Amino acid sequence: MKKSILMFGLVLGMGSLSAQYYTYPDLNAGMNPGGINTDGENPYPNTPSGWTKVWNGGATTTPTYANAQAIPFDFEFNGAKVTTYTPSTFGTVTFDNATPASKPAAYSNYTLPNADIPDNSVCALGLKPLGPLTSGSTEYMSAIITKTVGTAPNRQHWIQFNFFGEPNIDDGWTYWGIVLEETTNNIYIVDMKTLPVKGGALTSGNVKMSLGIQIDGSTAISVDGSPEVKAQQTTKNIFTAEDNSYYTFVPGTQPNDDLINKGIEMDKYVLLSDGPFDVMVNVRNLGTDALSSAEVHYSVEGGASAGGAVTTSTNIPSLANGTLTSPTKWTPAGVGKYMIKAWSANPNGNADGNSLNDTATFEVQVVDALVQRKMLNEVFTSSTCGPCRPGNVNYNDVISGRENHSTIKYQVWWPGTGDPYCTQEVRTRAGYYGVNSVPRMEVDGGWDGNAGSFSASLYESQEAIPSFLNISGVAKNTWKNTISIDVELDPVADYSSTNLKLFAAIVEETTYDNKKTNGETEFEMVMKKIMPSATGMALSPMTKGTKVTKTLSHEFKGDWRLPLDGSAAQHINHNTENSIETWDDLKIVVWVQDFVTKEVLQSNTFAVASNATESLEKVVRVFPNPAEDMFNIKANSMSSEVAKVEVTNVQGQIVYSSDMVNGEHQINTATWQAGVYMVSVEGANQHFSTKVVVRN
Repeated sequence: MKKSILMFGLVLGMGSLSAQYYTYPDLNAGMNPGGINTDGENPYPNTPSGWTKVWNGGATTTPTYANAQAIPFDFEFNGAKVTTYTPSTFGTVTFDNATPASKPAAYSNYTLPNADIPDNSVCALGLKPLGPLTSGSTEYMSAIITKTVGTAPNRQHWIQFNFFGEPNIDDGWTYWGIVLEETTNNIYIVDMKTLPVKGGALTSGNVKMSLGIQIDGSTAISVDGSPEVKAQQTTKNIFTAEDNSYYTFVPGTQPNDDLINKGIEMDKYVLLSDGPFDVMVNVRNLGTDALSSAEVHYSVEGGASAGGAVTTSTNIPSLANGTLTSPTKWTPAGVGKYMIKAWSANPNGNADGNSLNDTATFEVQVVDALVQRKMLNEVFTSSTCGPCRPGNVNYNDVISGRENHSTIKYQVWWPGTGDPYCTQEVRTRAGYYGVNSVPRMEVDGGWDGNAGSFSASLYESQEAIPSFLNISGVAKNTWKNTISIDVELDPVADYSSTNLKLFAAIVEETTYDNKKTNGETEFEMVMKKIMPSATGMALSPMTKGTKVTKTLSHEFKGDWRLPLDGSAAQHINHNTENSIETWDDLKIVVWVQDFVTKEVLQSNTFAVASNATESLEKVVRVFPNPAEDMFNIKANSMSSEVAKVEVTNVQGQIVYSSDMVNGEHQINTATWQAGVYMVSVEGANQHFSTKVVVRN
């Protein structure tokens, strides 16, 4: 754990001395204010559940107001209670004024105060509506959406300006939020997402925003840098709060001594044998004076408090962050879950200027055994989806050199004609997660976002979460193309849920034949079949130390076929045909999932050992591969018989057929079109198929 003090050198943006707020930034916070709102940032209408649209429209030159909205809890603006607010398309939220009489003539980042901006307004000026923009069958336009998150008395009401434009980012988009907080009466302006785009490519532009609060025509509190505040992150289309920054407006005058407790720094899961444990709090010095001393106290499960004066260095400048450690370590009584409450006190020996933000809680689970997590990454993609190509590139870059994951790629049936390797099971998994846009991915059934915004930090945070389940197994391919796996589940903790299910997906490590319009020429970990089905195998509650064994299998019947597109009519019928390009690069991804909460407890990936492939060099060799003007087939085990050789193109048409004698054969490809071909060799008791790439 980090024990050093972090310095950020942040600047306090102060307005008029008569103003009733002070403001400070949380740049690159990597979260939303207080971490309460965890929803994603997909463009309307693909927003998460619970959001209410109060305005929606396309590009326009005329600023307008939406209808007045009720504030869902008691809230004070500038020291007076307000009950309603009116949002606008130009980035304002105005209190207790149903339809303000004043408004600007055009969209712009006006300097505050401004006579055309209504009094009693929170402002994120510079926005203008964007769209319509069509992707697939979905039409996107700007929207103002609202949602109340959290629980009383610490709720937040969000007013989000979703998918807006701004003149300096060409035809790109920007998202901003204005947040009202219960009890504290704090106001936040959140920099959520900005992507400058022109002609489908990123540009070097950035927004210029005027951020602040206008009390009246002569008094305003603006964020430092207004009216040209820039977005903090403009290079990735991240759909989570990972790239978010925000600006906090606090009622009143900045106190000399004020610590805000940003959270308890402790692992969520700890081994009992590693105790006793430090109790550390992440704090921010919101006082005007540098912090030279403080106290940290904590209680466990509501018990007696422990702690006292911090003995390590507490030199934290004004507005900087730091970590304070309680002088008393915590020794758990045994395994189990514990709720820890920790609070800072007496900054510089004085009473804290705002006691409402001094306390944080954290639940830690003490265990006697841990299992390394192998996260399950389920990527929904398509060879007809332009953004899917960079999404897959980003995903591959993140997982490169890493081992604690399993990957499944579901090729979907849109946009356009969709991917030929879509199946009904893909549709079932997409429906299970509510996937209606690609590229999209689910991490352990929890994180839901664009594959292009998957990051190394997200990977590392997920792999750091321990599992309490070992999954081992043996996968094999027997003749007649029956793929099976013997699975052993070994829980190191009790699982009482009755909603657990076991899944095993047969994936092909690399495919080529589903190439379509997005520029991708090869595809990794493509799902071919889920055993026993897309809805899984039900598991009984599991007891710590009691192993569970299961066997899953599927016989791929009939001949290989390449579907024309991703339509339901073209889906592979698993009872009569298959779409396996090569039998020697199959893997099985196994996972256990709570089918109700969608949480994935653990996954693992197994190579398929096969009578046909485990001694491949001794059975059949196809070389050189890729081929230029010819390739050879050599099958030592068929040297005493006549075998049938057949080559088909990606359309399933036979381009070559002949007999092979003495276990050897050469095929001239000088006149063939460049591409991927399927080579099939069939003897009296053996059958082998593989891909060969021809490059003329």
